[in-house]
Amino acid sequence: MKFSVIEDIFHSIGLSINQPQFSSCAIWNSVATTFANNTTVGTYPYKIFVNKDNTVYVTAASIKQVLVWAKDSDIVTQNISIGVNNSYGVFVTSTGDIYVSSGDAIGQVSKWSANATVKVTIMNVSGRCAYLFIDINETLYCSSDNRNIVIKISLNSTANTAPSIAAGNGTNGPNAYMLSNPLGIWVDANLNLYVADFKNNRIQQFRPNELNATTVVGTSGTIVLNGPSDVLLDAAGYLFIVDHNNNRIVGSSFNGFRCIVGCSRVGGAGSDQLNYPYSFSFDSYGNLFVADTYNQRIQKFILATNSCGLSYNRPKISSYTTWNSSGVTIGDNNTFGALPDSVYIDIDNTLYVAAPILNRILVWPEDSINVSRDISGGLNEPYSMFISTIGDVYVDNGKYNGRVDKWTLNATSSVVAMYVNGICYGLFIDVSDHLYCSIGNSHIVVKKSLNDSVNSTTAVAGTGTFGNAPNMLYGPRGIFVDLELNLYVADCFNNRIQLFLTNDSNATTIVGNGSNETITLSYPIAIVLDADRHLFILEYGSGRVVGPGFNGYRCVIGCTGSGSASNQLYQPTSLSFDSYGNLFIADTHNNRVQKFFLITNSCSGQQSSAFLPSCPNYSIFNVTCDILRPCQNNATCSSDNTTLLGYSCMCLPGFNGTQCQYNYRPCQSSTCLNNGICNETSNTTFTCSCSPGWQNSHCETKINYCKPTTCLNRGVCQPLLLNYTCQCISGSYSGQYCEITSSRTVAFQTFSKSFAYIVIFAIISTAMFIIVMDVLKYGFNIDPVGKDLLKKKQAKKASRTRRPDVTRYIYVNALPF
Repeated sequence: MKFSVIEDIFHSIGLSINQPQFSSCAIWNSVATTFANNTTVGTYPYKIFVNKDNTVYVTAASIKQVLVWAKDSDIVTQNISIGVNNSYGVFVTSTGDIYVSSGDAIGQVSKWSANATVKVTIMNVSGRCAYLFIDINETLYCSSDNRNIVIKISLNSTANTAPSIAAGNGTNGPNAYMLSNPLGIWVDANLNLYVADFKNNRIQQFRPNELNATTVVGTSGTIVLNGPSDVLLDAAGYLFIVDHNNNRIVGSSFNGFRCIVGCSRVGGAGSDQLNYPYSFSFDSYGNLFVADTYNQRIQKFILATNSCGLSYNRPKISSYTTWNSSGVTIGDNNTFGALPDSVYIDIDNTLYVAAPILNRILVWPEDSINVSRDISGGLNEPYSMFISTIGDVYVDNGKYNGRVDKWTLNATSSVVAMYVNGICYGLFIDVSDHLYCSIGNSHIVVKKSLNDSVNSTTAVAGTGTFGNAPNMLYGPRGIFVDLELNLYVADCFNNRIQLFLTNDSNATTIVGNGSNETITLSYPIAIVLDADRHLFILEYGSGRVVGPGFNGYRCVIGCTGSGSASNQLYQPTSLSFDSYGNLFIADTHNNRVQKFFLITNSCSGQQSSAFLPSCPNYSIFNVTCDILRPCQNNATCSSDNTTLLGYSCMCLPGFNGTQCQYNYRPCQSSTCLNNGICNETSNTTFTCSCSPGWQNSHCETKINYCKPTTCLNRGVCQPLLLNYTCQCISGSYSGQYCEITSSRTVAFQTFSKSFAYIVIFAIISTAMFIIVMDVLKYGFNIDPVGKDLLKKKQAKKASRTRRPDVTRYIYVNALPF
């Protein structure tokens, strides 16, 4: 399931964030390494951002900082703290400008230019920006989760330009035009906006200039989300999501969605677990960095495989398979010169032969007697080669030139694929595009990612000093890496085959000296695995090929001893299967390439296809189940040659997946909350026995003990875990129900009551006086105040009729006008 496949290369380059191109069956190691813990990032690391230079940025909200790690550094190289307050979102441009959400209190998005010590305010926000994103048109997006909207503003706009709404209407809801606590956002090259609609448990896609979204991932389909908090697209259009409440990362593939890491959905602190992860980011190699917020750490999950196809043939070989004992000579020293050193047959049955004396690689299509391609130029005694799934030819050029060269399909000149310090006696490209080289003279195997422009290599086997300890090699030659990235090495001078499990420096000896197998090896020089992961080993010393048999390993080619006859080999150096199960061998010191035809491959001994199942009662040591132990959760592992991996897992009830890695039991660690006990009532149902104080189906609701309780004197009831309390008003009341009144309040109430009595008495007295006066005046014609009122009226009238006194003044020496 791909989304908005990126077609515009310029636009793809314009993004500063990594967008590796993953296959539909890319796999990450389920066990992570801790990149940083709480001593560095504090208690709540929220947003992680890895730019194309693999510089890592983390918003550490609890310590109010943005921390920066330069590429390949394990210590903080930059610390941004000025104006940072509980920051969530961060985005870094291709020019190194850092955009940071300054938190709720400040309500801004600020920019620090590269190497700047002061910030510039870019956008004012009413609240916080949980996530930031800058699209290819230099438009800045902010998901404002507490406002239920996504807003945007052009970075080329004039000052004080207000942001506009890109998604949501500000109302919490499930409609197509609404969001509920939007978090992670991503804008693709076509300007489609993807939003992790957290509380609606869905991913919404808003097309340019449209406010009605399409739900691309929701509560149904191949995956059900629970609180998605971050989202991104890879270069192939596959969608990846942080499923926050399910403690996992999920991604889309050709057939729908699948879990990537944290697939048990059980939150925990183990290296294969997450605990409410918040955000994630890929580095340029495809490795996954996760802000494992509630574990207070940053986790790094290494990309294990990124290819579904194989460039080499893997026939299914039974314990009774036989080949014609006499080989057919494909070419001799007239064709290859002396000492042809390496053969390779791709899935199209094209034959490649390394001719070191001629300093070239010769190529024949299937059933052709003519060379179709002659690779030369700059080669100096090439010993080994490997062909990629797209036809690129990788050739050892290390004896004198110290490198591995690559010829792309139909190219006339090479480029350097890897620098080495010696001859690569074995080359291999695994399913995650890592190139391996076994440097025999240095007793070491190194590898390099083909997606990495850096020329450094990593040692994956051997210490660089010869020896026979589990971590040492002595003249390693042929190598093979299986689909789970386990490395097999032909440890030539130790006469053994070593198996190095992924990321393990100590090997297990599976054939030869120190193993449980009875066969003795004589300078094993090349190895291949069939589809059931059974080994075929070419011995340089004894000139033979040994492979799996009914009761252990057996000789299958060259069993009469070394020589030059058609049924013999003399110091051979390389072998390869074609798609039919025929064996091609570089019979080096006979100066020829021999082809041994498959005769039978069935349990009955009758001639049949090379792809029939292996025979029953196969007693050879089961490498897959006994050593690799791929089945999880106590599942039973058994060989199964009908699958690509060569094994099958019988899961216990409630588990599913190829390796029984998915836990679908009703009772999970997060099913019953608050220390509730989960009881499975069937394969799909459960009940929770809640701890005291909690109730409902998941024990998620605190019991409200206030419902039957009445607090007196206007007290407010507040529920506790197993009780309640009445919050009394001020200090006037106390007691369990606020029923006790303080002495001060009693005195005040007594005074208030006495004063009320006095007022009532005064009102009654006044009313009685007025009534008595009216009775005397109108009932008995007695007016006690009448005479006094008459005298006052007469005096007032006399004062109005009195003539005023006039005073005249005469001015002496008055000034004329």
